[in-house]
Amino acid sequence: FDAKINGSTVDLQLEFKAPNLPETEKDVKKARAFFALFKPNAPRLKLLYDFCGIKNVVQAKETMKEWLEQARNDESATYYIYPKNTDKCVGCVRLKRLGTMIETGFWIAQSETGKGYMNAAAQAVEKMLFEKDITEIVRRVYKENPYFDIVQHNILKANYKPCSFKGVTFKPGDERIFETYHKTKEMYQNEVAGRLATIVSDKKVR
Repeated sequence: FDAKINGSTVDLQLEFKAPNLPETEKDVKKARAFFALFKPNAPRLKLLYDFCGIKNVVQAKETMKEWLEQARNDESATYYIYPKNTDKCVGCVRLKRLGTMIETGFWIAQSETGKGYMNAAAQAVEKMLFEKDITEIVRRVYKENPYFDIVQHNILKANYKPCSFKGVTFKPGDERIFETYHKTKEMYQNEVAGRLATIVSDKKVR
């Protein structure tokens, strides 16, 4: 995982660093900026916690330790999302490695929804992953999420396709409470080729 990902309108800063990546005071400051989002976003964070099966402080601490250990083993990564040229954290992205497949999860603060930050972050993450050894990206939508329709719409708009439940579950019964979508490296490459062809065609018309 890269220490930083540059997107079109957002930058993503890695929080949990693998041992071979340097950590600076600025990196730590950026990581801590996420915690300012807790109080004003308590209901939305509850959704995130429910998604991860966290019910109390003890479980939260254990989950953080588990995520840190996974990060050190290069099995997962947590990125914080920053609009370009700002130090304002607006959300996070969690990536979990499952062989050559990556499962992604996105969270955006209530005050920052509708600004395209999540889509920009998703595009930046896709580019970074598919330029490496990753062959497939999986995104799951929590069926009880009150924003289910919006999230599902954005996933389908990004050309992800429905697929059968796969990967490591957070808790028993996940296959009944999530909708699962995926995009393969081949799908991504065809998508990029299509965009390039459109650009070339537009230039010829002009």
